[in-house]
Amino acid sequence: MDEDTGSVPGAVSGAGTHEVAEQVRQRALQASEQAAAYAREEPIKSLLIAAAAGALLMGVVSLLVRSDD
Repeated sequence: MDEDTGSVPGAVSGAGTHEVAEQVRQRALQASEQAAAYAREEPIKSLLIAAAAGALLMGVVSLLVRSDD
């Protein structure tokens, strides 16, 4: 990823695909660590967010399945 803009095309032009893949992997690892830290610090909020996301996902799936009938 391009550090200035966050865009992948900018990063690809300046680095090989191996470097870009490593940068993406590092950012994903950082995001995962931040999410885990937030869940440890705010367990109730994390649970409520997960429940809301699950309910939203089930609602969308239900609408998609119902529209196929």
